[in-house]
Amino acid sequence: MRNKIFYFLLFFMVFSTLVFSDFSYQPINQNIFAKVNNETLSEELLVSRSQIVYLLSDMSTNYQDFYTVLTNTATGIELIQTYLNDQAMKIINQVLFVQFVEQKGIDLERESLRNEIENQFSNVFKDAGIPDENIEEYLLLLGYTSKSNFIDDFFYQVLYNDSIMALYEFIFQQQTVSEEEILTEYNNNKPVYKSRPSADIKIVVFNTEEEASYTYTRIIEGYYTFEEVFELSDNNVTTNISLEDELNNLVNTVKNNPPGYITEPILYNTEDNTFALLKIEKKYPERQLSFEEARNQIIFNLKDKKTQEYFDKVLPEEFEIFRKNSVVIINSELF
Repeated sequence: MRNKIFYFLLFFMVFSTLVFSDFSYQPINQNIFAKVNNETLSEELLVSRSQIVYLLSDMSTNYQDFYTVLTNTATGIELIQTYLNDQAMKIINQVLFVQFVEQKGIDLERESLRNEIENQFSNVFKDAGIPDENIEEYLLLLGYTSKSNFIDDFFYQVLYNDSIMALYEFIFQQQTVSEEEILTEYNNNKPVYKSRPSADIKIVVFNTEEEASYTYTRIIEGYYTFEEVFELSDNNVTTNISLEDELNNLVNTVKNNPPGYITEPILYNTEDNTFALLKIEKKYPERQLSFEEARNQIIFNLKDKKTQEYFDKVLPEEFEIFRKNSVVIINSELF
C-alpha cells in the first residue's frame, strides 16, 4: 500500500499547483493574505511557505547586484509579486482540498494535530542541540519569522498530506467486491498471487567484532552450539526475511546457503557498530497460493484498484465542483 500512497502524494503535489481564476480581490485584514470559505490564511503563512525571507536574504548576501535589481526596479518587484501570487495559489488549492475532504465527513482532527506539532516543537530543536534562546534566530535563517510562523506552516503541510491519506482510506473502505470479481481476478492473474521466497533466521548480536569472531570460532570448533549461544544471549532475534532483494548481501548469503548454515560475523548496526552471527533456520521457496490463501490479498488489490480509479477519474470532477462553489477572497492590499 505504501507505493500507492506515494503515487497519490505525487499526484496531488502536481494537482495542488493548479492555478484557477474563480476568486475575488478585496481589501481584508492586512495580516491575512486570503480567506478560503471563511478560513483565514495569514500573511505569515505565505511568507513562510514561499521562503521569501530566506531567498532575499541569501541574494542580498551572495548575489548583491541581482538583489539590487530585483528589489529596486518595477520589473523586479513585479517578479517577486508573481512568485508570491503563485505560492499563494498553491496554498489556497491545498486548503481547498483539505476542506473538500472534511466536507465528506472525514475528521482530520485539526486540533489534535496542531497540539501534537506544538508539543513536539521543543523536542525537535532539543534533539538538534539548539538552545531555546537560539531557536528564533535559527528559524529566521530558515525563513521563518517566529515560532508560531513555523508551526503554522508545518501544520498546513502535514494537514494536507493527512487529508490525502484519509481520503484514500475513506474511499478504500467504501469499495465492495463480489465473489465473481474475486474469482475472476485470481484466475486471470495467478502469477501475481504467489508466496514470496523467505527464510526464518536467528541472530545473535555482539558489541564488538572481536567478540563475535571469537564466539564464531568456538562454535565452528565444537566447544558449544549456536543454539546454546542464542539461548544465553541477552541480545538475540528470531525473524523472517524476504529473499527477493538481490542487491542485499545478507539476502544473497541466505539464498546461497542451506538451513543450518551459520554466517561469519557481519556488521549488524552501523550506528552503534555492533556485529552479529546469523543462523538459517528454514527456507521457504516461492509457490502458487491457493484461492483461499490469496483471498485477502485479492480483495485488497481489487479495492485498491477501484480507489485509484476514483482518484484518477471521479475526484478531479468532484473537486472542481467543490472549488467552483467555494468563496475565495484574495487580499487586494497585498497583491
